[in-house]
Amino acid sequence: MSSKKIEIRKYAIIDKETGEIVAEDAMFYGKAPYVDKGWRKVFVAFLSDVITNEKIAGKAIRLLLWMIENLKVNDLEVYMSERIVCESLKIKRATYYNWVKALTEEKLIEKVDTNLYRLVPYTAVNGQMNTAIKKSYKEKETTK
Repeated sequence: MSSKKIEIRKYAIIDKETGEIVAEDAMFYGKAPYVDKGWRKVFVAFLSDVITNEKIAGKAIRLLLWMIENLKVNDLEVYMSERIVCESLKIKRATYYNWVKALTEEKLIEKVDTNLYRLVPYTAVNGQMNTAIKKSYKEKETTK
């Protein structure tokens, strides 16, 4: 039996626009740090663009989803070696490189370093977007 203590809390879910109570008995299991575990936040307009993009849809979208799933916490960067991705997605090396090229050309990802890639801002995040952007994109200092 697990030694972790499970907490069950009830919440009322309220529509912010109308003030109407949508659900009175919404329950969340586990302690607060575990509630968001495994979730990724994705910008809806981004998904719409990707799904309708013929160069990405049905092909490189698999790599993009793998990248989103493997994002660092509060960061837009993901480490992905050819071997790890090919084994995980069961694809060939040539397919991997074609997909990376397609995502780069469509400006959905950019190469940061060897095996380190960054999603463009406002696509998806594992954590908080404002923290991820501050970490991934340093503000340029301006001199007067």
